[in-house]
Parts: sequence; C-alpha cells; structure tokens
Amino acid sequence: MARPKKSQPEETDSPFKKLRLAAGLSQEDLVRLMGVSVSTIRRWERGLAEPTMTVYQMKAFCSAVNKSLDDLPNSLITQRSHSEED
Repeated sequence: MARPKKSQPEETDSPFKKLRLAAGLSQEDLVRLMGVSVSTIRRWERGLAEPTMTVYQMKAFCSAVNKSLDDLPNSLITQRSHSEED
C-alpha cells in the first residue's frame, strides 16, 4: 500500500524539507529546478549531508520556495565558493 503524500511540514522535518513542503513542491520539482539529483535532495532532507549549493542553485531554490536569501535559515546558506557562471 502506498504511503499518503505528505503536504504539511512536521516539527521533526529539516528546514530544507519544511520549506519545500510549505511551497507545495515535490523532491522531483526541486531536482528539475535546481539541477541536483533526487538522492542529493533526500540526503539534505534527512540530515545526512549539509545543503551545499552553487549560487545558481541557491537562487533557484529561493525562487522555488518564494523566499529571499535573508529569509532562509542559516543552515541553508552554506554555498560553494564559485558560481556556475565562472
């Protein structure tokens, strides 16, 4: 039996997952928008890896969840030192 799709963030969810769910996005939506693998999204959401994004990916994430960089939790603002434009 398939599990019901979760649409509301829960207290124990990671900040990354809370933002995704609050925006009504699936993991696959973020894969398409950010250009990362679904396994990367899953690791970030489970706390198995810190979200590390290029500037392009961070901008795509902010746009997808309708938040400015300043509105994001500090734990999501770890960025690589280069952008995709280099």
